[in-house]
Amino acid sequence: MLKNRVFVIYLLLLLLLLLHQSFSITIEKNECTNSCGEISNITYPFQMKGDPKGCGDHHFELACINNHTVLNLYPGKYYVRYISYTNYTIRIADVGLQNGNCSSFPHRSLSCAPSSHEWKRYTCLSQPDGGYRSYTTVTIFDCTKAIDSPLYVDTSLCFDGVELSNFSSTRGRVYAMIDADVSSVETACTIKHMAMIPWWVNRYDLLSYAQIHEQMSYGFELSWLQKACKTQFKGCWECSIDATSQIYCSDSKYLRFVQFSQQIYLAVKFHLNVKLSSVICISFHSSCDLKMAIKIK
Repeated sequence: MLKNRVFVIYLLLLLLLLLHQSFSITIEKNECTNSCGEISNITYPFQMKGDPKGCGDHHFELACINNHTVLNLYPGKYYVRYISYTNYTIRIADVGLQNGNCSSFPHRSLSCAPSSHEWKRYTCLSQPDGGYRSYTTVTIFDCTKAIDSPLYVDTSLCFDGVELSNFSSTRGRVYAMIDADVSSVETACTIKHMAMIPWWVNRYDLLSYAQIHEQMSYGFELSWLQKACKTQFKGCWECSIDATSQIYCSDSKYLRFVQFSQQIYLAVKFHLNVKLSSVICISFHSSCDLKMAIKIK
C-alpha cells in the first residue's frame, strides 16, 4: 500500500513538472515578437533582440529600432526589407540609404567577393530555382578627371555640394559602375565604396545614378538556406531548392551514406531473414531519426 502511494505521488509530481514546463514554453512563445514596422512575419530562425530564449536562433537576431527591423552585419546596420520563408532569403539595405533621396549614401562598404567577408550565417548566393544566382555590385569611384566611358555613370546630379564620408574635401568627379573589374578601372580613379543591388537587375537599364540608387535602396538578398538545411536534415551540409520550392539535401557525402545504409539494411534482411518491427526512415530530417529496429526470427 505504501509503495502504491509513493508511486502515485511520484506520478503527480512528474505531471506537475511537465505542466509547468509546457506553461512556461507557452508564455515564452506568446512573448516572441513577430512584427516590426513593414516586416510582419518574423519567425524562426529569426528572433528580435530582447525576446525570451526559444523564440529563435540568437545567431539570427534582429532589432526593432524606430519601427524599422534592423540587421547588424559586419559591422554595419541594414534595414530588413523582406523575409522569404519559401526561398530562404532576407532582403536588406544599408540604413544610410533613403528612398527617393539619391544624395543619401551607404554608411558601410559591402561586397560579397570571396575575400571580403567570412559569411558564416548567410550566403550571397541563393538557389530559388535550383541554380546559383550571382550578386551584383556597385562600385563608387573618385576620379581626378572626367571619364568618357559608358561604364562610368556620372553622379553629379545627386552629389554636387554634398559631403560624403570617406571622400576628401578636394574630391574630384564621382562615378558609379556596375560589376566593375580590374581592366575597366581608369588610372585616374580610386575605389571609394562598394554596395550591393539585386542580382536580377539588368545593368544596361541603369542609365543614371538615381536609378542605381533606387536599386540600392530596394536592397539585396542574402540566403539562410544552409541554416534551414542543417535544421531539417541532420548531418547534411549542403541543400538546394527545387522548382516547387521544396528543400532537399544535395550533400554528396550525406547521399552516399544514405545509399550505403540502405544497402546494409537490404543485405541484413536478405541474409539473416529478418522481420521489420518498425518503420525504417533513412533520413536525417529533424522529425525523423534513423530507426532500424529489427527482430530476428
